Amino acid sequence: MSFSDDLNNIPKTSAAKDPISTHRAWVYGACAPGYGEIYAGARLRGYATLILFVLFSAWFTWNLYVILRSIVGQIFDNLNGMTPVVLPNLPVASLAASFFGIYFLWLWGMLSAVDVAVRQRQKAGHPPQASVGWAAAISWLCPGAGQIYTADRRFGFILWGAYLLGIVLIVPAYLQFFKSISEFAKSGQLQPNNPYPVIELIHGLMARVNYSWGKLSQDAVKYVAVAGTMAALRQGPLKTEVKWLQPSMARGLALFALGWLCPGAGQLLQGRNRVGWSFVAVYIGSKLLIGLLLGRDIITVPTADTMAWLPVLVQWAAMFEAPLAFTYLKRGE
Repeated sequence: MSFSDDLNNIPKTSAAKDPISTHRAWVYGACAPGYGEIYAGARLRGYATLILFVLFSAWFTWNLYVILRSIVGQIFDNLNGMTPVVLPNLPVASLAASFFGIYFLWLWGMLSAVDVAVRQRQKAGHPPQASVGWAAAISWLCPGAGQIYTADRRFGFILWGAYLLGIVLIVPAYLQFFKSISEFAKSGQLQPNNPYPVIELIHGLMARVNYSWGKLSQDAVKYVAVAGTMAALRQGPLKTEVKWLQPSMARGLALFALGWLCPGAGQLLQGRNRVGWSFVAVYIGSKLLIGLLLGRDIITVPTADTMAWLPVLVQWAAMFEAPLAFTYLKRGE
């Protein structure tokens, strides 16, 4: 029996029974990959996800134990004599592969749980769920799942695939990071009583990782996913709602929080698509600009740290603009 057969065999429930909760399925999938699918009815798929997650977790734990034992052993062996610490060869590649497996299955557990739950509700004839808070959380933690939540299954899987592609693209940056750390450790410059050189090195390397094309593409997909989910809610289930255009302390705080999570999402929830997508584009573009300049060595890491205020300004502008728009938006706009 294939995964698709397992999904097609989901029992249909009558409208009188309690429907499968997409929110609960997602929470179960986030806490224990596979359990959300089991809860929604796709047991074969769920057990397969769960077993693979346990295997990759065991593999990661073993690699982490080997690395920590080697590092701690070297440090204690050289601590008394204050001699340079030279680390042995470590299973970094194996650790990275096992971590990627865990992360992939965690994302898949959430995405698949939402997918199965939404399709189960459709088969049973229950209306779709439409919660702004749940949609934002689902889309932020698992880009693409928010689109499935709002019944755009194809686009959801496309965004999810693009997010995974960003993980692959970021691998060279992390490989360079670990290579530089390893070379520094083996050079004999790492002194137990002087951590400042390694702190400065790690800061510079992490800045380049954060502004690498892989990391920036991941961030861009995540912001587009959250913004797209808010726009889909507004154009779909929440199309006739006017409460997000009416002044309220609670709604103002919610829009403020949405602006912090994804600049432009609050404006899209209000139905102001042009302003909302402009905030999204400018925010992503400012980060890409810094990444481009740093990647081509046009600017240094300290300069990139200084320029980091550009996306922050856009973010704060979006956070305040949506609640302040209450003062000039008319009811029903």
